[in-house]
Amino acid sequence: MRKKQWAGALILILVLLLSWLGMKRLLLSGSQSSGKLVITALSVGKADALIIQEADQVLLMDTGEWEDGETIVQELQKRGIHHIDRLLITHFDKDHVGGAAYVMEHMEVASVILPDYEGDREEYRKFLVSLENHPDVRRLTEPLSISEGRMQLTIYPAEQVQEIQSAGEEYDNDMSLVTSMVYGERSFLFTGDIEKTRIRQMLADGTDWRHDWMKMPHHGRYQKALKELLEAVAPEEAVICCSNKNPAEEKTLGLLEESGVQVWDTADRAVVTVCDGSRLETGYE
Repeated sequence: MRKKQWAGALILILVLLLSWLGMKRLLLSGSQSSGKLVITALSVGKADALIIQEADQVLLMDTGEWEDGETIVQELQKRGIHHIDRLLITHFDKDHVGGAAYVMEHMEVASVILPDYEGDREEYRKFLVSLENHPDVRRLTEPLSISEGRMQLTIYPAEQVQEIQSAGEEYDNDMSLVTSMVYGERSFLFTGDIEKTRIRQMLADGTDWRHDWMKMPHHGRYQKALKELLEAVAPEEAVICCSNKNPAEEKTLGLLEESGVQVWDTADRAVVTVCDGSRLETGYE
């Protein structure tokens, strides 16, 4: 009887191992596949840096902190990427714009998209220097719709800026560009670091915010408006860009669990999502 139990346990372990290896092969092959969307949330601590690929189209969203620039370029090159179609910086906090100057200096970047306000950090000033004489830099004051291959993107800037900037000294987070992406039957929402003022503005504007997948705002920091956001978006999966030193808050994780959302975080490894237009597969790189 005991031998049968051991045999059953070994079979179960083997099945789990093969499943994991299959997922890993899918994720690694997906990054080279022209028939799939691949979103890689890099593991760069409590900071955002996401590589979005579809066919030969590459979008880089945020660039971590200053010291992450080299890491991001190495990750791009490891994937055979030497040209970025669009660099999108959601806002000018150091953990989003930090590595942007390095990326600009070491990669070919066709187009740059920014929110329409001025940052006050050294990383932002260095980034501005790197943009001098660049032919295609856009600061958004109204929503922008873009088609990139099979990706359909709508990028939403903050529109009620006066309310945001009068809400407090640290208003940068609520100035984040929010991006909705549709790929086949699936939809993805990237929320920068939006907080309560911007969330409530968004939910009051009549837009249908339902998406299958969401990059959680502000590294998993809890805020009361998060419950309203999750109810409006109703995602199946969520990715949190955080670190072991600065993990997502327990209240946020509890709220996601209550909502039945599968959660992935970048504390130890990059998170990769592969989509063929109907099916989502997410796992660790």
